[in-house]
Amino acid sequence: MSRALGDLQYKNPVNAVEDQNLTTRARRASSSSASVCGNFLSNDPFTSRRILQSNRRYLLVIVSDGVSDLTDDTALIQHVMKLSMRGMRANDIAQEVVSSTASRPKSDNATCVVAMLDGQYS
Repeated sequence: MSRALGDLQYKNPVNAVEDQNLTTRARRASSSSASVCGNFLSNDPFTSRRILQSNRRYLLVIVSDGVSDLTDDTALIQHVMKLSMRGMRANDIAQEVVSSTASRPKSDNATCVVAMLDGQYS
């Protein structure tokens, strides 16, 4: 994912389409939608802030499309929670998610980060 951040061809799809040697039909299709095209990638981060309650535990699971394209979000979170309740550490859970995803047919690059958080007292 980070490789493409510096590739200008992905930053402006209109220019990328014009630079490529496409068929006439593809050129017509892209030029008709050029006014509604935006950037494929953005280097502007999306952030949000959450206040954690001190009496709760939280789970943060970050995955690449190699995992999310093959797994339902709810099923993934339930699986991670089940492994956590069995005493598995976050790092081992992430490795298990990646291993099980990578063994499936049509798997892509799979990345998973699991963080288990406790609420903090003010």
